[in-house]
Amino acid sequence: MIFLFAASENSIFDIPFALEHMGHTVTVLDEIPFHIMDLNYTFPLQPAEQALQTGQYDFVISYNYIPLLSDLCENYKTIYIAWIYDSPMTTLFHSSVFHSVNRIFLFDHALYERMQQIGIPHIYYMPLAANTTRINALSLSDKDRKRYSCDISFVGSLYEKNAYNDSRNQMPAEVAVPMNHYLMHYLCNWNAVRSWPVLSSNLTHYFLDTDPKLKASAEEYELPANMYLGLLYLSRKLAEMERITVLNTLAEQFPVDLYTNSQSDQIDILRKHAPVNYYTELNKVYHFSRINLNITLPSIETGIPLRIFDIMACGGFVLSNYQKEFDSLFTPGKDIVLFHDLTELKEQAAYYLSHEQERLIIAAEGYRTVNRYYTYEIQLQKILTICGQPENDH
Repeated sequence: MIFLFAASENSIFDIPFALEHMGHTVTVLDEIPFHIMDLNYTFPLQPAEQALQTGQYDFVISYNYIPLLSDLCENYKTIYIAWIYDSPMTTLFHSSVFHSVNRIFLFDHALYERMQQIGIPHIYYMPLAANTTRINALSLSDKDRKRYSCDISFVGSLYEKNAYNDSRNQMPAEVAVPMNHYLMHYLCNWNAVRSWPVLSSNLTHYFLDTDPKLKASAEEYELPANMYLGLLYLSRKLAEMERITVLNTLAEQFPVDLYTNSQSDQIDILRKHAPVNYYTELNKVYHFSRINLNITLPSIETGIPLRIFDIMACGGFVLSNYQKEFDSLFTPGKDIVLFHDLTELKEQAAYYLSHEQERLIIAAEGYRTVNRYYTYEIQLQKILTICGQPENDH
């Protein structure tokens, strides 16, 4: 089959890598990466349109959902495959999602159910994957071991740049109090599924009435304004609070290494490092960290983030907050270790830092699980089968 892979800003390229490894032909469109949130055609579309005009492509494929690309594919009657790995992906609630050419694959089953209820066609559930072929080919040296070895690491953003922080000094008490109540109620409480936050009508009217640009932005999506604003103001703020709280809680007892480009005055006791390259350095951090932390974004209701698959593919040990889909995709206690609150977090970290053999066994089992069930080749073949293509011989 012949694919056109459309890159977006900060896109990774494991999809085209895997498709070529499977024997397909792939053209990578990355000279001008798409802006996913561009809904007004300010993005130069000529390269994509020229490619589609040739009529040679069986599929267009991308990470996440790009409305402009869907519009182009609808015009040229070319199937558009979008595999979502980010959350919240608000573009999924753009009107273009109803195009007949779309084949949208979601990693969060709760989001899949939500979109099914809305009546959006051609929506499918597909857990994420790791590029085990690429990761297994990377070499590890003694120099890497010395540089990246640590007890506990976390790689990711602290989400300190969020709408809540931008607005909190202007919020009247009747707005700030219920929002803070929500944040404190759900902070570091992973015992049950946390549904997307929905603002009250009073809070919704406050934000829409005080910010005309925000009102215009909310009206661009088929997502209810009270939910759009809940995600915008509460989910990202909760992510910031949880990540800082988890990291500081552990750092009070253990050395913790943080790889991030975030700036925060609340993480002074951590050993902070610059971000690492996804292709050349990240696997080394995951491999040489005794414990790799995962702190899932609150906007991911039940799904398993990409970080989990990447860590396991590197032979790393994962300590993660509980997510419902761990129960069906993995075997907690065998290939991954989970925590439901801060007390359990500290207990699990202390136990596995002092029980090396058990930690290594779980890390090895996680590596086997990903290589057995969640490689790009395996998951992409499922996607192509759903899209009507027979399995190939590769």
